[in-house]
Amino acid sequence: MRIPRHVVSVTTALCLALGGTAACSPADRAVLLASACPDSTAFPAAPRHEPGQAHLIGQVIRSGLPTGPIPGWDDVVSVADAGPALAAVHAGGTVSVVGVDHEGLLAGTAGGAGQTLMPRRVPGVSDAISVAAVGSAFLVTHADGTVSGWGDSFIASGGFRGDSPVRTTPAAVQGAEEVVSVADGSLSALALRSDGGVLGWGVNLTEILGEPAGTTVRRIRDAPGAVSVSDASGAAVIATATGEVCAWGNNVHGLLGVEPRGGQTNRPVRVDGFGDAGVVQVAGGQHFALALDSAGTVWTWGRTVTGVLGDGTTDDTVLTSPRPVPGLPPLRWIGARESSPYGIDGSGALWSWGRGPVRSPEPARDARPRRVPLPGPAQTVSGALVLRAPVG
Repeated sequence: MRIPRHVVSVTTALCLALGGTAACSPADRAVLLASACPDSTAFPAAPRHEPGQAHLIGQVIRSGLPTGPIPGWDDVVSVADAGPALAAVHAGGTVSVVGVDHEGLLAGTAGGAGQTLMPRRVPGVSDAISVAAVGSAFLVTHADGTVSGWGDSFIASGGFRGDSPVRTTPAAVQGAEEVVSVADGSLSALALRSDGGVLGWGVNLTEILGEPAGTTVRRIRDAPGAVSVSDASGAAVIATATGEVCAWGNNVHGLLGVEPRGGQTNRPVRVDGFGDAGVVQVAGGQHFALALDSAGTVWTWGRTVTGVLGDGTTDDTVLTSPRPVPGLPPLRWIGARESSPYGIDGSGALWSWGRGPVRSPEPARDARPRRVPLPGPAQTVSGALVLRAPVG
């Protein structure tokens, strides 16, 4: 069997060198022989939201920030929750931050030395359209398609290991161009380009950044036209213009949709099992993924221990075949962070299940979708930070 070099992962290349697929484990062979992601062409646009109020629905570690509306954040169009600190893009293109300055997240102060309960402006940013949180770094997408970052310098610099572990002022991510959005993540950054391509940088132990090996910004080879991209902790998951779902990286938690579980690949493979409606958006949490189809149905697969199935079970199992989440109305948007899946329905109501920032007094309820009380409709969510729609 002859396989082009650029679609062979490190693991499978070793298997082939040792004597073909017979020398691979069953999991390695399954990933190696999985269906390739069909070609497609996409031209995604940057997500746009109406200027609204940022609303905190959970606690920010050590910050003292109360839940509820954040003062001064009533004209924001994008929000990001990096754990100790929060960031927001204002309608005029500026960015401000609030919280605890872990690893330079507050920008402009010595890492770990500051804290603020009132948002303060990030210097040098005036044309932002969105912000994402990747580990301990904030990444801003600019109107011209470039990206800049601050915080953890490894992510903020585009995967370069510099002399300082912290970057306290925003600087351009070299090689990140024509970007329309960056996905929230933990160890790696995944960015969606306006031509449907996917860029990646950061930690590449699971080959989530594709090939060749390395940590700096590169375009993921053989990824078809994407309209949505997400990081599911060790695996990248995309929705394509033709309604397909494709994934690459590690399959320990079944995120590639391949049995038996295990193995990994830098080659995007097709994840099947979503029924007749095409998938329009994906989201990734801690070892699980979500997909939203054109009918508003939410599908989930991967590790299910925290109740992400939404059916009341919290067993530590793994699904390689996507399953619809019961008890939800048709949704128009989905999101996930760590063990928290989210969804927004057509009226702007926010739904949550799993181990989210808003915990029920009755733990069994967290394993089923429930509506999160808000004083107004939601537009999008990042972690415990909600962007509400304009009032009136």
